[in-house]
Amino acid sequence: MAVARSKQGGGFKTLLRKKNFVYLWLAQLISMTILNASNYAIMVLVEEVTGSTTLVGVAIISFSLPALLFSAPAGVFVDRFDKRLILWGSNCLRAIASFGFVISLLIDARQLIPAYLLTFLISSIGQFFTPAESSTIPLLVDEDELMPALALFNITFMTSMALGMIIFAPLVLSLLPTIQLFSLTVQPVETLYFLIGLLYLVCAGLILLIPAQAFEQHAPRRPAVTGEDLATQSLSLFGNIGTEMRQGWLFIRQNKPLLLAVVQLSFAGILLALVAELATALVTRLFLLPADTLAFVFAPAGIGLVLGSLFMPRITRRLGISRSIFLGCLGFALIILLLPLLTLIARSLQPVGWNTHPLFLSCAALIMFLGGIALDCINIPAQTRVQEETPEWIKGRVLALQLMLYNAGTIPVILLTGAAADLLGIDRVIYLLSLAVLLFALWGFFYERRYPPAPCLQEERVEEYGHEELESEADEISR
Repeated sequence: MAVARSKQGGGFKTLLRKKNFVYLWLAQLISMTILNASNYAIMVLVEEVTGSTTLVGVAIISFSLPALLFSAPAGVFVDRFDKRLILWGSNCLRAIASFGFVISLLIDARQLIPAYLLTFLISSIGQFFTPAESSTIPLLVDEDELMPALALFNITFMTSMALGMIIFAPLVLSLLPTIQLFSLTVQPVETLYFLIGLLYLVCAGLILLIPAQAFEQHAPRRPAVTGEDLATQSLSLFGNIGTEMRQGWLFIRQNKPLLLAVVQLSFAGILLALVAELATALVTRLFLLPADTLAFVFAPAGIGLVLGSLFMPRITRRLGISRSIFLGCLGFALIILLLPLLTLIARSLQPVGWNTHPLFLSCAALIMFLGGIALDCINIPAQTRVQEETPEWIKGRVLALQLMLYNAGTIPVILLTGAAADLLGIDRVIYLLSLAVLLFALWGFFYERRYPPAPCLQEERVEEYGHEELESEADEISR
């Protein structure tokens, strides 16, 4: 693996001494925070203008659908083009789109079609930033620092959701006054999008602080495209996206440990999405509490995710990646099973006021906290294995295909789970989910016993199965 070498051991303190890594990390923190703030703002805007839950759903689709449509093609671009240029350009383009959002709102804040289109555009551009960023992490850290780096980025991902949707956007929308500039009336939502545009420019500046030499890859790869070659290879690339995506899928399919890690990482993301979807039902239907106590579910789970990310490098070094993922699945299956069982016990012991008893609330919060840690035991080790099993020259395509698999699985699972919760009840859905996670853990265990990861597989893989072999097989499939 092509990584920056360091004489120091891996760890968070070592990572924060690496200026180039810190610039990338700050760019991720800021960009993810304002992306979540933008998503929150569009939902609030649509709710205020229309009061329609259906149209709020359209807003959610407008920033969720691009991941399904463009994540895999974006991986092709990331592998073929200069990652530094992609990171810088995607932030600049999102800044321009955010300023366009301000202009659209100033012209007519009640016209939602431009808002939907600009939200779709901002999210689509972000699909290029994510695989480029993930592919760059191993280039900026030493090999023994890879898992702490991924853990730190995972912490940032979870923290940015809270910063964007719970702190930054609500505070701006509620505290900033309406500003009168000559004949223009600037509402807080327009100020918010203007600030978002400025912060995207800050992210672009942070990327420029990373020298181009830091993005150099020493593993076999396609040459980066810069300058006058950009237009020519762009036209060629548009014609070869399908072939390049098939090459990425062929590489994943023929590397069985990588295929398992990609599936496990996608599964962890789907579980996280299900927790977010079922949170309201857990509070209102299972615990019989008001909907405004939703933070009661999110806060302990979020704390568990963050603290679990801090300790996962040490846990995984002791248990190993495979055992950590297996135990994480078993733990999550058991932990969510405790939720309906806890309510049954609480009702039998105290039929009246059981859901507000301090002991019940403490136990429920502890269960959600442990659930967040269990998710980390699946997510971070799977991320690490994907990085370790993938050489640099194809990493963008592999990461983008993983995102596409995750999003392709999330949409039907969320729809089916929501319908099942309405028809069968939230408690039965939790039982079924626990069983599904248990079966997935057993499948992964027996799959890995059949296809164990080989030592130094990545280097051997590059030598025995390089660009030409993948290209010939992809061409054969296309013919």
